[in-house]
Amino acid sequence: MEKLLKIVSNSIFITGIAVLSIYFALRLLGIAEIYKVKTGSMEEGIHAGDYILIYKKKDYKLGEIVTYRKDGYHVTHRIIKKNKKKFITKGDANNIEDEEIELKSIVGKVIYSGGILNFLIDYKYAISSGLLGLYLLSCYFVKEEKIMEE
Repeated sequence: MEKLLKIVSNSIFITGIAVLSIYFALRLLGIAEIYKVKTGSMEEGIHAGDYILIYKKKDYKLGEIVTYRKDGYHVTHRIIKKNKKKFITKGDANNIEDEEIELKSIVGKVIYSGGILNFLIDYKYAISSGLLGLYLLSCYFVKEEKIMEE
C-alpha cells in the first residue's frame, strides 16, 4: 500500500510540476497567456467568469476566437471577416460587429476555455497544498523504507 501511495503521489506531483513548467516557459516566451472573461459576449461557448488559455500565432483564420487589445482592455470575440492584416470580430451573443482591428492588436487565439482550467485556477492554492502534502508524505515513506533496510 505504501509503495502504491508513493508511486501515485510522485506521479501526481511530477505531472503537476511538468504542466506548470510548460505553461510558465510558454508564458515567458510570450506564446501563451491566461485571462479571465468578464462579460457574456461569447455566451454559449465561453461564459462570463471562465478562464481562457490564449496561444500567440502569426496569422489567424475566419471563425477563430481571438483575444485582442482595445483601449486598454482585452476583448475576446470570433473573427467574422478578414482582409489581409485587418480583421472584424463579433461576440457570439452580440448583434453587431466590432470595429476593424489590426493583426498587431491580437494577443492570441483561444485554445481552451472553462472546464479544468477554471478548476485549476479557482483551486490553485488547495491543489498546490495537496501536491506538497503528497510529496511530503511520499518523502516520509521513503525515509521509513531506508530505515527498515538498514
